[in-house]
Amino acid sequence: MDLNGYLAVLASEANALASAAEEAGLDAPVPTCPGWTVQDLVLHLGEVHRWATAAITSGAMKLGDVPGDSLGPLPEPADTIDWFCRGAIALRETLDSADPSFEYAAFLADPAAPRVRFWARRQAMETSVHRVDAESALGRCTTLSPEVALDGIDEFLTGFLPRSRTPLRADSERTLLIAPDYSEQRWTVTISREMPVTVREAAVQAADADCVVAGPASDIYLAMWNRCSLDGLQISGDRGVIDMLRDSVQVRWG
Repeated sequence: MDLNGYLAVLASEANALASAAEEAGLDAPVPTCPGWTVQDLVLHLGEVHRWATAAITSGAMKLGDVPGDSLGPLPEPADTIDWFCRGAIALRETLDSADPSFEYAAFLADPAAPRVRFWARRQAMETSVHRVDAESALGRCTTLSPEVALDGIDEFLTGFLPRSRTPLRADSERTLLIAPDYSEQRWTVTISREMPVTVREAAVQAADADCVVAGPASDIYLAMWNRCSLDGLQISGDRGVIDMLRDSVQVRWG
């Protein structure tokens, strides 16, 4: 997706999250984020948006250079959703006007180029997943479009997995083939004693992979982020491989 595509996703998903939060109520529990209420979720994402905005406006080339006071004061409960919406708008405006030639800081492997596109992609995907969290408070889940879900799968497998901090390791080499329905896109993940390796192709035949995961792209993406179960997917081979991946990749916001 291009920058405008990510900005459109960011806008629609932020609006959908705000609507779900208002409908559910700020005190409602969030089943996909145990221990959180809707207010916790909205405050979290609002802070993430403000941090990303500061990363761009400050011209930080290292994450440690992002101003420490970028988040600002938390809102009063009655203003939480409006506060979130203002932050999402400011983030979109900042990304839209950012210098595409500047090497902003990045924190994933193989970051999208230009770097402003990396930030737009990351925030679009972050907001999409948390919109799903907000809807879980209402007992529903609107699926992601195939385009967004495929892009999200790619970011997860090529950005989050191949990092030294990812504790995804295996004593003997294991291969995982991700094969979404109605798409020619494939990803092969090799898990070993070393850092995980992802390639954007079917590097092994399905019959030779230790585990193959197929199904709707949206379901695959949300399952990787532990937002839905594996029940709706077609899994062949050793299911323990995909279980190991889901157990190992836990992203934290500090």
